[in-house]
Amino acid sequence: MSAGLAVLALLLACGSSDPVDMDPDREPIQIVEDFTMVQSREGYRSWRLVSEEAVYTEGDSLLLLSVIDLIFFEEDIPTTILRGDSGLVELKSGLMRIWGNVNAETDDGRYLETQEIIWNDEMETFHSDCLVVLTIPDSAGQTVLSGRGVDLDTGLGAVDGVDIEEEFTAVYSGTLDLE
Repeated sequence: MSAGLAVLALLLACGSSDPVDMDPDREPIQIVEDFTMVQSREGYRSWRLVSEEAVYTEGDSLLLLSVIDLIFFEEDIPTTILRGDSGLVELKSGLMRIWGNVNAETDDGRYLETQEIIWNDEMETFHSDCLVVLTIPDSAGQTVLSGRGVDLDTGLGAVDGVDIEEEFTAVYSGTLDLE
């Protein structure tokens, strides 16, 4: 993936923030195939990023990624896997933007679909301004929430209650016990 294509992909992305300004004529400092990066806290992995290819530009402190798996752990056990076609890691800020057929699944069956999501490592939250579809199973059925703009934790749960900012719909399918 060339830097010029990555900038074009950012311009086409759904998010409301401006794309990172990167000089398309700058040659990448390093290209790594089968790239892996791991974040750990207190001796346990908190997440692992795996990408088919990473292009690192030192002057911008950016990693451009293609075909991404981002795995989150609790006490070193995988709990959530997020996948996307492309991504950008801003090493200075700790923000990771993943776009293109983004989906995530948790070990308890929650499932998310969107076109772009941003991981904030400092706050340990996801944010998306794109249309998000979140499926939450329970013992009698499932709830499907959809809307634009959401903040979620690594378990695809709400940070401070479910907060979908625009065009919210919720559909429950299952058995309701009204007694």
